[in-house]
Amino acid sequence: MKIYLTIFFLLSNLLCHSINISKEGQSTSSEIEQPLLRGHKTALYKAKMQVFGKVFSGLVLFKYNQSQKDYNIVLLTEVGITLCEFYCVDNNIVVKKASSLFQSKMAQKTLSEDFSYLIYNVGKVKKVANGKYKNLQKIRYTLDVDGELEQIRKRRLINGVIVNLEDYSKGVPSGIHFKHRGIKFDMKLSLLKVS
Repeated sequence: MKIYLTIFFLLSNLLCHSINISKEGQSTSSEIEQPLLRGHKTALYKAKMQVFGKVFSGLVLFKYNQSQKDYNIVLLTEVGITLCEFYCVDNNIVVKKASSLFQSKMAQKTLSEDFSYLIYNVGKVKKVANGKYKNLQKIRYTLDVDGELEQIRKRRLINGVIVNLEDYSKGVPSGIHFKHRGIKFDMKLSLLKVS
């Protein structure tokens, strides 16, 4: 009889423990909007890039084409010469043209991934903590108290990235900071004009 009682208590404890774990694992799904160009057609940012210890500056123009429902992203020098131009095709950012500075496939891929965090809707995410979410690709998102996207974090052994977004008073982030791990690349964008 003692053996049956012991087995009964063990099974009931195991059942209660598994119910508690399944309740903790459940989280509500919600959606997070893309942080850039909500209701705007263009945003012009001053860019400061640090690549392997060398500092470059220029401009980054984000433009939404309503007729084609896609984006163009242009990296320019401060005098307006195009260094690199991207466009969107089927939720992918593709290089349209690149100067000799941006011929590296690694540079093109890194920039296109960075810009994709800003212009594509995040979609469904699961809440993992207060104000913190993650999607199916294991990209983590942090929202501020106003519900605006404050940080995007993608962890990887090589080329992980943290994107900090600041001050949405003009409807778009006035400051965006990309910090990469594994490669020495850092980019800060400061809003100049939005229309």
